[in-house]
Amino acid sequence: MVDLLKQEMNKKNRLIFLAMAVFLVIVTILMAVIGKDTRTLDGYKLMNTFGGITPVIELLATIIAATRFAGVDSNKQIRENMENHSKTTIFFSKIITCMVGYFILLALSVLTIIFMKYLVFPESAFAGKLALELQWSTLGNIAYVFIFESFVIMTIGFCKTWYGSIAFGVALNYITELIAGVFMIFIYNNRQLIWNPFNFFFVEKQIQDGMKHMMTRLTLNQIIAGSIAYALIFFIIGYIIFVCFRKFPTDEELIAKRQAKKNKKQKLQTA
Repeated sequence: MVDLLKQEMNKKNRLIFLAMAVFLVIVTILMAVIGKDTRTLDGYKLMNTFGGITPVIELLATIIAATRFAGVDSNKQIRENMENHSKTTIFFSKIITCMVGYFILLALSVLTIIFMKYLVFPESAFAGKLALELQWSTLGNIAYVFIFESFVIMTIGFCKTWYGSIAFGVALNYITELIAGVFMIFIYNNRQLIWNPFNFFFVEKQIQDGMKHMMTRLTLNQIIAGSIAYALIFFIIGYIIFVCFRKFPTDEELIAKRQAKKNKKQKLQTA
């Protein structure tokens, strides 16, 4: 396990992660400054909306997960590691890497938000309500990333390239919300549909804004508990797919497969 973790955190990946961290800090600072200038943010909204950087940190978490679990580069590394390690060990080494990366970005975000609060919005005291709002928005971010990244890990295995996996991971954010929106049309007349998994992708929005229960028809406790339950289900399914069904084709194998299909097609045309 230790050598797998060292491999996941090699120099190249550390540099990429450092660039992500710097980008996140810059965006957080810009959001606070621009929000102050345009009067779209104040001390309360800065805390309540997690500094307005929720989409950014979720995008970075998705990139980390997508590039670890899909693409020919990842497949090649997995195939090499399978010679000395079990698929289970490889899977959890990647999970640990994703979790460590996300929580470092999360902690960096929280610290930057608090710093910008004192720098840009010093008139509002941090203790009390503002601190509570930041705690809730942080919890909401964790809950959403947990369920969403579990869903990404479960579904992303078919992607053949690292950029394809990133694109698909980002697209899933909109796909899940679209599907949830379709279900919401029928929730009013079919109450049991509130338990569909896509309804729980609104967990972060409802934690930040309690009025979102009018959309989901779930209480805060229900949506938090449900998002954790579905995240565990997605995680288990993703683990089973990774260990039992994925073949991890390398670039050479994919090229050979395409060439074989091309040759077969040419034979049929000349027959």
